[in-house]
Amino acid sequence: MNALEVRAWLALAAAKGIGPKALWQLAGFLFSRGKPASWLLQNPEAIRDALRSKRMNIVLPDPGSLNCEEGDVEGRERATVLYPLHPRFPRRLADLKDRLPLPAILYARGDLSILGRPSISIVGRRDAGDEALRLAGSLASQIAAAGINVTSGYASGIDSAAHLGALRRGGTTTLVLAEGIGHFQARPEFRGLLTDGNALVVSQFAPGEEWTAYRAMARNKLVAALSNALVVIVSGPERDPRGKRSGTFDAAMSALKLGIPVFVTDPAFFSSPPEGNRGLIIKGGIAWSPDASPAPILEAVRAANGRKAPEQGRLF
Repeated sequence: MNALEVRAWLALAAAKGIGPKALWQLAGFLFSRGKPASWLLQNPEAIRDALRSKRMNIVLPDPGSLNCEEGDVEGRERATVLYPLHPRFPRRLADLKDRLPLPAILYARGDLSILGRPSISIVGRRDAGDEALRLAGSLASQIAAAGINVTSGYASGIDSAAHLGALRRGGTTTLVLAEGIGHFQARPEFRGLLTDGNALVVSQFAPGEEWTAYRAMARNKLVAALSNALVVIVSGPERDPRGKRSGTFDAAMSALKLGIPVFVTDPAFFSSPPEGNRGLIIKGGIAWSPDASPAPILEAVRAANGRKAPEQGRLF
């Protein structure tokens, strides 16, 4: 752990006038010059040069405030702070950052090597019903048996069924939170299954931040970006009669915008065909029948994983 560099990145993230897009620009600037983020704090005038703006009103926090608070997050939360130049930071986010707004700072706990493995996200409604829950668990189990990580959003319903299906098969899983990692607790059904070697808990939010609907929607983009393919089990319509957006539909649309294959369970598979599944197939999702096995999903992941990864120097 480089505590100085962690403090520097957290200081930049907390600065007024600097958002995720600017953090990515700063990462590219630092990489091209072989400089650490701590150098920027010592040379704050370089921040405006890096962002190509002389008029930005950037206010850095008092570095002293980081010594016992944000800068000590790794010790207090047992979490690793990942930033774009960190060796464990997921390269996929850097590669996809120009397609959708993606976080430049992550907080992670567990097996960091999972970030470098091929992964499939499984998503769906909280109130999906037993038929859909069984399907999510079975699919996750088959994916895990194929040696591929299962990613989801750690919500009740489909998300939890996917995580549990992978763990019970002896596979690995990534739990993407819609709150700060300081709030994470293993729910009763996960106890005895989660270990530091089979799971990774990830959040893009500061450790103390609480769950909100806005953060849940933002989390969906990260769920998609961390995967090589995304599978929708059951989705509600894009918006319900009250105008509320479906989180599952949003996650699938995010994946499509990122160029990630989206497989949607054939509505005809269910006794009550989900309206959202139909809508996603119309918008570009690939209809998938569980009777056909997960072979086409696995093949899409293998094809994506087989492509040559871009060089790090070209990611910024």
